[in-house]
Amino acid sequence: MKRLSRTRLFLLEMLVNLLVFCVGAAICLMTLSRAYSLSASSRVSTQAQRVVQNAAMAFRATDGELAEMPSLLSGRMEDDVLHIWYSQDWQPVAEADGIYCLTVSVKPLENHVRQAQITVSPVQGGQPVAELSVCEYVGTAAKEADG
Repeated sequence: MKRLSRTRLFLLEMLVNLLVFCVGAAICLMTLSRAYSLSASSRVSTQAQRVVQNAAMAFRATDGELAEMPSLLSGRMEDDVLHIWYSQDWQPVAEADGIYCLTVSVKPLENHVRQAQITVSPVQGGQPVAELSVCEYVGTAAKEADG
């Protein structure tokens, strides 16, 4: 009878150890899953900021001319708004394959200044991932050429 109780005690101890191990493993998996999710979110935010900054530099390089930007950024103009679609790897793609959409709209301000509103948002809708507002002085020579 003594031998039987030792076996039961050993099995109970093994079950408790297994339970503690399973709880520890579950906590580790939850932590790793959360870290991966934060990393993916950070990666999207970083790449969106890079794309927005590239669009701002293209806006400045073209002296505020939105019509010249599609050739620099592989985009498409629709109703005075530039649209560029990006894949999951942040490579420019066709509209049907896009996951993120960069939009650039320009409005003239007073004193020969143009302002571009640059936004990156998911194609399915939702909150913008990155936004930037950029102003460019176009000067009187460029203004006379427009008018």
